[in-house]
Amino acid sequence: MTERERIISLAGDELSGRARAFAAEARKAELSRLLSLPELSEARTRLGYVYSCLDNIEIGKKVSARVAGTAGERYADVFAMRRDALLAEKERLEALTEKLEAENKAPEARKYYCPLCLDKGYLEDGAGNARRCRCFNEILSGFILEASGIPEGRFEPEPPEKGIYSPVADKARYGSEESPEKTAVAAYRAAMDFVSDRSPSSKTKMFITGRVGVGKTHLACCMATAAARQCLFVRYGSISVILDAIQNRIFNSDEERETYENRREYIENCDLLIIDDLGVENVTERRFENLITLLDKRTDSGRKTVITSNLGLREIKEVYGERLASRFIDLKNSVNVRLLGDDIRLMRIGSDRS
Repeated sequence: MTERERIISLAGDELSGRARAFAAEARKAELSRLLSLPELSEARTRLGYVYSCLDNIEIGKKVSARVAGTAGERYADVFAMRRDALLAEKERLEALTEKLEAENKAPEARKYYCPLCLDKGYLEDGAGNARRCRCFNEILSGFILEASGIPEGRFEPEPPEKGIYSPVADKARYGSEESPEKTAVAAYRAAMDFVSDRSPSSKTKMFITGRVGVGKTHLACCMATAAARQCLFVRYGSISVILDAIQNRIFNSDEERETYENRREYIENCDLLIIDDLGVENVTERRFENLITLLDKRTDSGRKTVITSNLGLREIKEVYGERLASRFIDLKNSVNVRLLGDDIRLMRIGSDRS
């Protein structure tokens, strides 16, 4: 089972569990309602024994001692009745239960956890084509995000909060004519567009750069949340974690090999791969080749990749060479955004102290 299949299976199990729990709760509520109506409960129970006696008369048998024993002395008279008396009692009890049910009619209750798909998890159109129901997608998106590897925290795909980035442009300080706030808003829009664009001509690579602490990882994780909510399969990891996961190795067991292959397959084929902090470690020649191969494989298959780095494109070229830099210079297939400003974490510490 691949990682994608595993996540879908978990979502299916969760939907089934919710449906069972909903049905059990509905039964419990109905039983509670009936117990609150002792006269109706008594009439239904007595009617049940009348039906049992009539059924046995029809087939020429006596009611079993077990059934009579269960009924007890309270309903013993029912088992002593002849057919005509049973039919009269049946007619009386049916009229009584009908009257009591009309007087104590329960509100229309939902029969299914999801009334759209009737807990199947999918919907069919007139041509017999199936698509996932929104109930399944809501559950699936949660499992996708849980398996994505993003760090703990609040990563809502929302524009940057006011006050986080300076609204004042300072070219001498930030090297741009635009303010950090304007740049951050533009980066957010570009990031959300990148995730949502599924057209045949959509770009497959995004490069997010900026100084330490300006929000690159936060923006990338917001992209992961947005993608998961669209039921796109996402994987996040630092450059070292991703390269470790795809590095060839010797295995001690078939189970270890299967785990590795599933992880590698998911990294290569997930809808959105986020590689965080390119440039923080020294990449060996072999690991560098693995990175290039991974990027090219994902690009060739039309799958999207996001890379964040403290290094700019010029520095990427100086550190890693033309081959990697060229993957992001090609603007026909790449989106490059730069976040400006100061270290947000240090700014918040300073604000807390003041």
